[in-house]
Amino acid sequence: MSNTRRALLAVLTAVLLLALFALDLNLPPGVIHGIPYVVLISVSYWMPWPLAPVVLAATGSLLIVLGYFFSDVRLDTTATTLNIGLETAVLWVTAFLVMGYRASSRSLEDREQRLRALVTTAVDGVMIIDAAGTVQEYNPACEQLFGYTADEVIGENVKMLMPAPYQEEHDEYLERYRTTGVRRIIGIGREVAGRRKDGTTFPMELSVGEALTGHQQVFVGIIRDITARKAAERSLKQAKEQAESASQAKSVFLANMSHEIRTPMNAVLGYTQLLETDPELPERYRRPLRSICAAGNHLIGLIDDILDLSKIEAGAMELNARDFDLGDLIENVSEIFRMRCEQKGLAWQVHTRIDDRAVRGDDRKLRQVLINLLGNAVKFTDRGRVSLTLEQDGGNYAFRVEDTGSGISETARSRIFEPFQQAEEGNAKGGTGLGLAITRRQIELMGGELKLASAPEDGACFAFSLVLSPAEGPVASTQATTHRLSRLAGDTQVTALVVDDVDDNREVLRGLLQRAGIPAETAQDGAEALVKVREIQPDIVFMDVRMPVMDGLTAVKHLRELPASKRPVCVAITASGLLREPSFYLDAGFDDFIAKPFRFETVCACMERHLDVAFERAAAAESAPAPAAKPQLPWLGIPDSLRERLLTAARVNALTEIEALITEVRSLGADAEELAARMEQLMSDYDTNGILALLEQIPTDAK
Repeated sequence: MSNTRRALLAVLTAVLLLALFALDLNLPPGVIHGIPYVVLISVSYWMPWPLAPVVLAATGSLLIVLGYFFSDVRLDTTATTLNIGLETAVLWVTAFLVMGYRASSRSLEDREQRLRALVTTAVDGVMIIDAAGTVQEYNPACEQLFGYTADEVIGENVKMLMPAPYQEEHDEYLERYRTTGVRRIIGIGREVAGRRKDGTTFPMELSVGEALTGHQQVFVGIIRDITARKAAERSLKQAKEQAESASQAKSVFLANMSHEIRTPMNAVLGYTQLLETDPELPERYRRPLRSICAAGNHLIGLIDDILDLSKIEAGAMELNARDFDLGDLIENVSEIFRMRCEQKGLAWQVHTRIDDRAVRGDDRKLRQVLINLLGNAVKFTDRGRVSLTLEQDGGNYAFRVEDTGSGISETARSRIFEPFQQAEEGNAKGGTGLGLAITRRQIELMGGELKLASAPEDGACFAFSLVLSPAEGPVASTQATTHRLSRLAGDTQVTALVVDDVDDNREVLRGLLQRAGIPAETAQDGAEALVKVREIQPDIVFMDVRMPVMDGLTAVKHLRELPASKRPVCVAITASGLLREPSFYLDAGFDDFIAKPFRFETVCACMERHLDVAFERAAAAESAPAPAAKPQLPWLGIPDSLRERLLTAARVNALTEIEALITEVRSLGADAEELAARMEQLMSDYDTNGILALLEQIPTDAK
């Protein structure tokens, strides 16, 4: 209200007060004075001044006193005082009632204004409908969502904003809710479709609440346009599907690559085993055969690293728990790295404090973890020591690998556990960058956590703990012996059937079995195997999985249907290693699983487990003596340029180039012959770390 209007209202109020005073003076005897003032105080509810009722009550009280003073009617003092008190009390009671009512009304008005501001400024659409579905409130956000103005919607049925089939079902739904109380949207919220003024539809999230205003039932709807969210969800889903498709394509590629490489490698390593056990083989061929075997195992090891990482990423790697001697495992690993440390001139230390050697767990993965960690320690330590510590605390076994190498920077520590990532020195030393990634994930799979403590120039310490339960039965020592499996012991008779579609694979396994005194028949697919099983009734069937005509998985299902007395032991032999843990083949009906390329000892161990047979052990050929730890300097005279080329080739595992450079070393004369022989010996085991250690002992100024 403007100031002018306020002034006019004040003048009018003053005039009314004077008029009421004059009226009050002329009231007949017996009429209660002050009634005109009560009327004016009541009207002050609509006046703009907050204290108007109080001011009018005070003014009226004064005028009542003055009225009695100027009145012609004379009363005694007591009656006058009583009348004035009663009449002014009525004024003040009226004033306070008006004040209270004004305060509550203003509070309600303020609350309503705040609520209306909240609804009006809400980003989401807010709509109120009655029990019949008629729109009563429709905020500006709804206008933007649907394209209708409030005037076009308020008073209309809300189904005008719905596409089919919601439009046809809405009234029926409201009626069913009123009669049965069954809720489909109220108090729940759901995703529905909205219809714009132009007829287009859009996805929206609708939340509906129920309220009572007086005796009227209303429903409040909160509406949010989720078009952008749905588009983002579609994009994420599409990206997820593409990633899964790419991952699946990678898995299929790696599985096929593994199969295609392992199949010929099975023949290479299989025939090598046959030739190595031939007593008539000339001695001059035994060293090349060992080189062939080492090369094949090196290649298979690289493939296994990639497949292990892919299995972990796909969540398909499983633990294969069995009883084993933890002390033997540590001693076997120790023997490997004692020799490597001697080659580099490093001190090797092992500290074991365990009470229970016989435990149950996945010894293969634990062995791989320790070899990876210790291999890195030896590779990146040029002086000082490498140590392995094992301590037992109840069922908890703590492992710690420490070195005195150059250490790992904080930047490198944040990424060396990722696949194909290496620290700066790792890039210089060579490698695939998979070892630590696989190691950490295998430890996590076994229930542990790999921790790293390191600082530049202060070495590194990798530590993890595993909970290993006690062994469930007696554990035979796995210490390396000077004997190897040869033939079936005693008069045991075993008949075998070898099933494979590749001729070399059949001949290799049949040759190994026959060498052990086990008659073996062959079949080239599952269908032929079923026929052979009925004809010869073998004790054990070694069956490839991927074959034409009938694969191994189908064939083993038919064999499982035979009576127990005629059912042979079925062993899966396959080169498909990716995403196929042993449990897959056991669930398919096989009794055991052997991966290609297989070793004769693995085949024999399988038969010992399932056929209750034993094998004789013959003395193994004496291994070549370990090379001296420190070569003497007189024969280290090679040019610096040749030394640097050898170092570069060894760091990146360029084996072919190393062989060519060894020939170049040998051409330097008799003084370099011993160096060339030492490097050839290391090459036969594909020990590029040993070659690096040997070359690093050569002074850079040698001529």
